[in-house]
Amino acid sequence: MLLAINPRARKGPAADAALRAALVARGHTVLDVPLDRDAVFADAVHHRHAEIEVAVVGGGDGTLLRVLPALVETKVPVVIVPLGTFNELARTLGMPSDPDLVAALVDEGVPLALDVGRVNDAYYLNEASVGLSTRVTELQTPLLKRALGLFAIPVATVRALRWWRPMRLEIEDDQGQRHTVRAVQLTVANSYRFGGVVENPEASLEDGQLWLYALDVRGWWDALRIVFAVAAHRLHRAPRVETLRGTHFRVRSLRGRHHHVYADSEKVGRLPAEFRVMPHALTVLVPASRVPAIR
Repeated sequence: MLLAINPRARKGPAADAALRAALVARGHTVLDVPLDRDAVFADAVHHRHAEIEVAVVGGGDGTLLRVLPALVETKVPVVIVPLGTFNELARTLGMPSDPDLVAALVDEGVPLALDVGRVNDAYYLNEASVGLSTRVTELQTPLLKRALGLFAIPVATVRALRWWRPMRLEIEDDQGQRHTVRAVQLTVANSYRFGGVVENPEASLEDGQLWLYALDVRGWWDALRIVFAVAAHRLHRAPRVETLRGTHFRVRSLRGRHHHVYADSEKVGRLPAEFRVMPHALTVLVPASRVPAIR
């Protein structure tokens, strides 16, 4: 087993020794790989992937983003241990953090081949965004997340509203059609759950498709309707939301602004950008009891 725990994750320092002990107790040989430098993890996985049966990776969504390229390229299965603040994908999959349950998952987990999103050269699992949410992410400082946990999202959102500015974007879909949109927020989601509260019952982590949402909010009434749509799991049907589905999208600013692009809460570049899906690119071991609920 390859064991890689982010020491800077919210619950990381306490988890490392406990997870190692639980894996050894089940008879596994554990290769510890530090996650303080991305290159160390990538080198270990690439050079020893023939020996590694499973990678056990502990951290938040940012940690997964850092290890994702090596896991996708080598096809090493992964067990995700939620040790960060939001743990978006781990919550979607119902991943445990208890060391004994994690060790059991290594032996008894059900392998699911999940799609992976890609924006330019960066991989992601949940969503990539441009616009208001990028400012929200920037305002979610480590101190704020440690102090408030999930409540850091609404607090940062209220603060970000002062930078609320519409974008003019051109989107080219996988059929070559071009769409011009006015939006305060554009999200290209790989998962059916993202942003802590958004869920699309028509989307899937296994269908080889991305969903693009462009939110055009022109006043508080529009904002309230979108809030209600999110609560009803109908963002993709909400007024003032342009929704597209496909395997890839090209997005550029019509005003020549190089807006920041964030993927799973990490800054990965600027517009213009190309978003693509990589079908069934990552194998994750999940609890058998959760399989019927995962799509």
